[in-house]
This record gives sequence, C-alpha cells and structure tokens, in this order.
Amino acid sequence: MMDRKWKIGIGAAVILIIAFLLWLAKYQHDMLERQKLIESSVTEQKELTDGIMRAQAGYATKKDLEKWSEDLGVDLTPIRDDLEKLNADIQGISAVKVVTVGYRGSNIASTSEETRKPEDNPEPVDPDNPDPHGYQQKRQILKLNEPFSKRDSIPFGEVGFSAWKKRPWDLTVAQREYRVVNVLGQDEDGRHYVYNKFSIVVDGEQYDIKISDSKFVEKLPESKFRFSPRLYFGMDGGAYFNKPKGAAAPNMQLFFWSKGRTRTDPDWILLGVGAGYEIVENKIVFLISPVSYNVGHHLPLVDNIFLGPSVSTDVQGNIAILFGARVGL
Repeated sequence: MMDRKWKIGIGAAVILIIAFLLWLAKYQHDMLERQKLIESSVTEQKELTDGIMRAQAGYATKKDLEKWSEDLGVDLTPIRDDLEKLNADIQGISAVKVVTVGYRGSNIASTSEETRKPEDNPEPVDPDNPDPHGYQQKRQILKLNEPFSKRDSIPFGEVGFSAWKKRPWDLTVAQREYRVVNVLGQDEDGRHYVYNKFSIVVDGEQYDIKISDSKFVEKLPESKFRFSPRLYFGMDGGAYFNKPKGAAAPNMQLFFWSKGRTRTDPDWILLGVGAGYEIVENKIVFLISPVSYNVGHHLPLVDNIFLGPSVSTDVQGNIAILFGARVGL
C-alpha cells in the first residue's frame, strides 16, 4: 500500500517539476523575445498614396511610454484612471506631427483694388492735412490670429501696409507644428479605446485645441483557426477499452491548433499530444486529445478551462477512453 502511495506521489511530483521547468523555460524565452522585439522589430514609416503615411512602429517598455508621453505633453493619469473603470490598460501611443513651412514676404502688390465710395468717408478731405491718420508716415501692422473658441486664438502671422510704397504690403505667416497624439487602450476582452489630443505649436509655445469630434471604429474580431502551439496541464479520467478497469491520469499535453477570436483566449483547442501518469495502475501513459472546448467562457471567475475527450495508451498497448479538463500554461 505504501509503495503505491509513494509511486503516486513520485509521479505527481515528477509531472509538477516538469511543468515548472517548462513554465520557467517559456518565461525566460518570452523575456528574451520581448527584449529582442524592442531592440530590433521596428517598422519604418512609409508614405503611401493620397497622403497616407504608415507610422513608424515598434515596441517599448512601460517606462519608455511614460517618458515619451511626457515629451509629447500628454498627461496619462486621467487616461489611465478612465481605463481602469473599463477594466483596460494603455497599450500604445501614436503621434503625428505636421509642420508648415511658414512665409515671409515684402513689397507685395495689392491683389485687387476698390474705389473709395463717398459714403465710406463722409468727411471732406482737408487739403492742408491730407494724411490725418499718419498713414504716409508710419507702417501699419495687423497681427493675425486664428480663433478656435470665444476665448482661445492662436497666432497665425501679421500683415503690414506702407502707404508710401508702390507695392505697399508685406506678409509674415508663422511656421506651425500640428500635433496629434493618440493613446490606445485595451480591455481584457480585446476591445480597444482611443484617446486623442490635438495641439498647435507656434514660436515654441504649445496651444492645446479642444477636439470637436472623435470616433474610432474597429473590425469585430472573427473566430478562425490558428497554428498556435501551447502547453496544457490536465486531469483525465475514464476506463480501459480492453479490460474492465477505471483509469485516471494527470497529464501534460501540447496542443497545436486553436480556433477563436484571439490567439491567447481561444474557444477550441485541437490535436493535443502528451504524457501523463496513470494513477490506478501506476504507470506512464501517452495521450492524444482530438479537441477540447473552453467552458471557461461560460463560467464566472475563470476563462481558461477546457473540457474534452482523450485516448491514452501505454507500452503494453492498453488503451483507455478518457474525458478531462485542462488549463493553459
């Protein structure tokens, strides 16, 4: 009796140790892959047709995103607070910058002329003082500002008029930098949220502009088959096919395919192969699971429990028909 308990304990311990080592190896591999992606996976920006620009894309750590948002003048605190209410988190930041070249010109002729109408200046012209406003002595300057609201306006440039010149106009249009920053959030169901900020920089000063309308529409994720190998730990039970005896086996299986809206949270997993320890007869068995369904999508508090049939065999050729539950690692 003690020998059987010891065998069961040793088998379970071996499976747990293997599972831990596999998890540790996968964790280290994921860390190396993440660093490799950050360092090398950069897609350069590319101009397409009709003024469409593919943004430069890459990966960054959370700290790098925080630093970049500060450089862009975007406070992530209210965005993060709002996303927490939606059970979501910040996934990335997109920034667009458009710079106008500006313009400065002088001795510009009028583009058109209009004859003064008598009703425009009912006062008679004094021949002794033909320039009562001093227009012949001083250049007239008008600063141009672009209004965005009743309170806010942004410098656009200035226009000057010198009445004593044949070409009396001069014009200055300020160089402008238009900035659009989009912060992308994602919740646990894969749904995305977009936060926008628009600003204009003139002469080194940034003006934040109120956005009148903002809309983001994303394609509804469709369920599809994927080649996505993943390890699963399971517990299967049933009976032997060629003898009247029950069977139960904790096991580890590698499933090669999945079907669902996302790779990380599938509805189905298919074609699993692996090994386990059959605790009734105290022996190593090999398992094949054709398909398992994620019942966690219909249960509270869990989302990663799969149920499905399996078949086990040992080196003597004994076959057991099993049914069990498994969770992804």
